[in-house]
Amino acid sequence: MTRSYDQDCPAARALDVVGGRWSLLIVRELLLGPRRYTDLVAGLPGIGPNVLAERLRALRDAGILSQTKLPAPAASTVYELTELGATMRPLIDELTRWGMRLPVSPRPGDAFRLSWVLGCLRASFRPDEARGIRETYQFSVNEDVFHLRVDDGVLDIRHGAAPDAVCAITTDLGTFLAIGARLMDIEEATARGLARLDGELPAAARVIAILGAHPEATGGRHGMVGAVGATFRPEHARGVREAYEFVIDGLVFHARVDDGTVETAVGPAADAAATLVTDLGTLLQMGMGALPLEDAVSAELISVDGDLEAALRMADAFGVVRADRPAPTPTNPAPAPAPASASASAS
Repeated sequence: MTRSYDQDCPAARALDVVGGRWSLLIVRELLLGPRRYTDLVAGLPGIGPNVLAERLRALRDAGILSQTKLPAPAASTVYELTELGATMRPLIDELTRWGMRLPVSPRPGDAFRLSWVLGCLRASFRPDEARGIRETYQFSVNEDVFHLRVDDGVLDIRHGAAPDAVCAITTDLGTFLAIGARLMDIEEATARGLARLDGELPAAARVIAILGAHPEATGGRHGMVGAVGATFRPEHARGVREAYEFVIDGLVFHARVDDGTVETAVGPAADAAATLVTDLGTLLQMGMGALPLEDAVSAELISVDGDLEAALRMADAFGVVRADRPAPTPTNPAPAPAPASASASAS
């Protein structure tokens, strides 16, 4: 039996219906279209079958979702949101936006599903960027297929293919996230064989501009090198003067830190104090704060050549070290000015 707050208040009545554990996450899954029971089990790892059945029954009784039997040959039962349930979209989007502002601290064993990223895309959608655009875009990411339909500032994201898509992008999850975060543009991804584009390149560029990170996210600099430079934290690099090298999926670039300032450029650094070698997906997770440097090293997702303390200084300066870890003390602080007597004797 569902427990009630027993309060004559609209907020309390709403929580009576959707305030139980898993209820809002079921709505989150159904916002992407009708789902079978097995689809919901896959999208809600950790939920027990009895709990899922009870939550589905309660949401159906409240008019939030409906249960439909598909005709043959499918002959399977699907759940989908009713008109009332669909009005919860702004609530889920706002909850997602709020959750994106919380500190990222994934725990060992935390699950991850592509559909959860799609919710973040919907929450970050900027209608003003899509005025006058009426197009559909298809993505195949690690064999999961979904499409985005933009209709004059309105966005709808659904599972499955779209026969009327103006372009279709096929790639892996790491590259998909990197393109969205502007660590890599679609032209570079296709040129390097990390993605395949079928259809119109300008349309692909439009959907990335609508949904991906915007210029202010990288200080006006797009691309992997610029995005890494944009994560630099000057207050964490006072007194540090050294160069760091990055090798990301074969692309080599470096960052030169000089007492709280940084310059990034493509190519190696002959005097690099530390070199970080990893793949694009791992770099993205580190840049988002979802994967601290120490964890990436222990899991052998990256390799670090050179001075380990310099690598930790690099991680702290670019925001990928644990928040609860004190910033490493520079081993090469800015040298103190030479005494006048020493200068005189040297001359």
